[in-house]
Amino acid sequence: MASKEGLQAYEEEKLLSLPKERGWGSRHLYLLQHFWCPSTHIEGVINFQNHFQAKDSDVIVASFPKSGTTWLKALTFAIINRQRFSSSHNHPLLTSNSHELFP
Repeated sequence: MASKEGLQAYEEEKLLSLPKERGWGSRHLYLLQHFWCPSTHIEGVINFQNHFQAKDSDVIVASFPKSGTTWLKALTFAIINRQRFSSSHNHPLLTSNSHELFP
């Protein structure tokens, strides 16, 4: 297994080989697999690609902060559980926050 220093050197070398442009939210953006990413995100992207194993039952919900995340989670919960809670009289979204129901 590679040492942490060796891995960091590899990542830095890989980062230096990527096309880069001046960034708007960060100093530079790097072109990684056809997407422009700030350098602070590249390590996370590579770790995700190397270690994440999706399952058939996985549901991934993604949104930007302050862009309707609570509403998106409530809609996702309602769609996934529409068979379990067909009556609107006892639906969990009437009494619970969607962040509690859909982690």
